[in-house]
Amino acid sequence: MTYNFDIDKIVNFLEKYKNDLPKLYNWNARIEKLLELETLSEIQIAEINSLPPYQKELQLKKIVGQKLNESLELNSELFDKLCLWIIKDWGGITTAKDIDTIILIKDFLIKEKPHFKRIASSSKVGAYLYPNKNVIYDSRVAYSLNWIILSENAGEKYFPIPEGRNSKMSAFDLNVLIRLKNISHYQIKDIKHLDQRLFIKKADDKIYIDKKDAYFQLNNLIKQVNQKLWKGDKEKQEHLYFTEMLLFSIADREIYMDIIEKYSPK
Repeated sequence: MTYNFDIDKIVNFLEKYKNDLPKLYNWNARIEKLLELETLSEIQIAEINSLPPYQKELQLKKIVGQKLNESLELNSELFDKLCLWIIKDWGGITTAKDIDTIILIKDFLIKEKPHFKRIASSSKVGAYLYPNKNVIYDSRVAYSLNWIILSENAGEKYFPIPEGRNSKMSAFDLNVLIRLKNISHYQIKDIKHLDQRLFIKKADDKIYIDKKDAYFQLNNLIKQVNQKLWKGDKEKQEHLYFTEMLLFSIADREIYMDIIEKYSPK
């Protein structure tokens, strides 16, 4: 199925933030375990830890990404351990059993359209492994992108948002804002219609991209945005994580402020 988005509107929204990405990005992962995973030396760890979060992240994406690709075919044990590091140590997702996560990753790698369940975990590995075609699909990226689509009238379909724990994003639940804008899909003529099984799901299906198609569609959309947003910068155009990092960074600050401004009394 084809979904139409106004790429120019999305790009125009992000333009005002893109030059501040080095300051906006503040994810600061713990990397000491990469020593025992034969990925970084003690000297490299010290050097990388001394960098600002943005520069640190770019180094990790290159070094860990290369090691991940090398071990994919040559050292499956190391590959699995690096995947766990990406999800747990770098990504901060620690609740699942390691064996379940390894199975999840193996399933992710063989499917063009992977399962939506735990996509925030599996897509982290996909983005490290193939940064030219995969992005991380987490709650912050989906939240930012959905707000842009909603506020800029940049599309008629929205991306399902994985569960997140950010209090500011929870306070202004974007699913509620999306449903309010598309209230006609939830209107009824008879109150008895509310007794129907899966009433909300059936209405949601009309405005949300199907979960089984969501990651595939997200990658396609970010590719198009990335090409225009970073026009003239070959490195950024080739690596989708620059747009992904921008969407991630603005979710609970700049997007929050934009929502407040849009809904404040004039």
